[in-house]
Amino acid sequence: MNPPAPVRAVVLGPTYCDLVFGGLERLPELGEERFARSFLIATGGSAITAIALHRLGHAVQLCADVGRDALAAWLRDALTREGVGIDALRADQEITPVTAALSTAADRAFVTYLEPPGPPPDLEAVLRATGATHLHVAGFPAALADPGLVDTAHALGVTVSFDPGWDGRALADPRVRGVALAADVLLPNRLEADLLLAEAGDGGGPPSAEVALARLAALRPGRVTVVKDGAAGAWGADARTSVHVAAPAVDAIDATGAGDVFDAGFLDAWWAGEPLEGCLRRGAWCGARATTAHGGATAAPTRAQLDALRRDEPGGTT
Repeated sequence: MNPPAPVRAVVLGPTYCDLVFGGLERLPELGEERFARSFLIATGGSAITAIALHRLGHAVQLCADVGRDALAAWLRDALTREGVGIDALRADQEITPVTAALSTAADRAFVTYLEPPGPPPDLEAVLRATGATHLHVAGFPAALADPGLVDTAHALGVTVSFDPGWDGRALADPRVRGVALAADVLLPNRLEADLLLAEAGDGGGPPSAEVALARLAALRPGRVTVVKDGAAGAWGADARTSVHVAAPAVDAIDATGAGDVFDAGFLDAWWAGEPLEGCLRRGAWCGARATTAHGGATAAPTRAQLDALRRDEPGGTT
């Protein structure tokens, strides 16, 4: 028997059981009932990036809190089937976090139940036990619970990426902004970037993604900063350059989790030493593909699919 592959990354943050109502022509108004064309139970939150990274060939451990209910059992089974490590899951809640996702072709809305968090995990112990070389922080709750997590990871020689997720109040919290400024790779979308900038005193109306990138990058000299903007593509800056890539044209069905799958594609290229433009292109391709099916990780691409794309590009190789 071959020994298990060394863990490349720990993904830290809330994971959800997503109840996805798909194919809505539009979101309902208050007092209105609308009928979905499809329904799916799917893994959500941090699990999306964990699954997407594993499909690209990386050994991943998910560090998250789940409940002591049937939803937790379903999540554990789903993650195990996908090959994601679950040794760092903690069953210290009554009810597993759950999200109802209302999805149209253009966008989506969410209603979430999340119990008040308990004490944060012992991140140093998790990183030492797994031997991971990278920590991906999926969502602001981890930053609120442990604002020193970047220092903990860096002390062990572990790099850190941070996708803050959406919450107006949380992104205005100095603990979240501190993690955002310290992470090696920052991966917000345009609206999240605006909220981070507002806390920095640089707000005054939602800027364009390009302007948001320039402002955020100035606060993070020498680090990698990305601003995702859906169908408009993604902007990125590092110590050498600032670039934009367009989003690939796809027949989008459900945008849920596209940004989380983008993160996986970007990190896959970044770990391989690709230039920033190549990282953005891989992230954009993975994120776009994720929109072609309901559920955040359902259409996350595999390594074989990614290699086939690269072969088909002009001058492409495996």
